[in-house]
Amino acid sequence: MITFAKGVTCGYVPIGGAVVSPKIAEHFDNTVMGCGLTYSAHPMGCAAAVATIKEYQDLDIENKMKPVSAKLAEILDGYVDKHACVGQVRHIGLFSAIELVKDKETREPLVPFGKDPEGIMPKIIGMLKADGFWTYSHENMFVVTPPLIITEEQLVEEMAKVDKVLDAVDAMI
Repeated sequence: MITFAKGVTCGYVPIGGAVVSPKIAEHFDNTVMGCGLTYSAHPMGCAAAVATIKEYQDLDIENKMKPVSAKLAEILDGYVDKHACVGQVRHIGLFSAIELVKDKETREPLVPFGKDPEGIMPKIIGMLKADGFWTYSHENMFVVTPPLIITEEQLVEEMAKVDKVLDAVDAMI
C-alpha cells in the first residue's frame, strides 16, 4: 500500500490517495468502504495529478534525479562525520532529514521532545532562511527536500548554506 498527497499535484490542488495491490483492491469489489472527504475524486485534483505525473514522465524525472539523489546522500552522510550537532541523517531520493543532537554518543536531542523553550529550532531555521534556504523543522530535525528538477550544481550550492549553518550550530553546543 502506498499513500500519497500534495506532491502528486505539485501542491497546486488538494488531493490524496492510496495505491493498493490487486489482492487488497479485490476485497472492495464486494465490500463497501464508506468513506469520503471534501475533495474525494474531485475532477480538478484528479486532472492536476494526471498532468503532473505526465510532466514527470515527459521530463524523465525518475532517472534525472538519481545522480542528484546520490549526491545529496553523499553530502548528508558527510555531515554525520563533520558536524558534532548531526546525530543522524535520513534520506530516500530527494527527501531527507537532518537530526540535531547535543551529544553524538547519547543522541540527546538538541531540543527536548515537544518543547523548545529557548526557540533554538526557529533560530536555526531562521539562519537557513536568511541564506535563502527554505525549510521547516519538526522536533530536533529539519528537512531537506529540494525540487525534483534541481541540478547537481544547484544542490551543491544550496547544501553549502546548510553546511555553514551546521557550523554555527556546532559552535552553539
